[in-house]
Amino acid sequence: MEITFLLGIAALWLVPQGLAFWLFEGRWRAAAWLSGGAMLLAIAVGILGGLAGSNLAPIWIVLALPVCTVWIVGLWITYGLTRLCRAR
Repeated sequence: MEITFLLGIAALWLVPQGLAFWLFEGRWRAAAWLSGGAMLLAIAVGILGGLAGSNLAPIWIVLALPVCTVWIVGLWITYGLTRLCRAR
């Protein structure tokens, strides 16, 4: 896999993550920082390792992306359910 392809996939993950940073507040935003921070570290390791010539460095992006995506999607679902329950 090419590193640009992996970075493109990671960029698609940024949409729900960016919306979470923008729309969430308080502890919801802090919970969104968990997946954001983990993914930023994985992208940094992937870029730096790829530039250094490592073939295995981009695997951190591949491993972190599904975990972070599940986290942020679960956070959005929980956030929506709590807002729905509060509205009643």
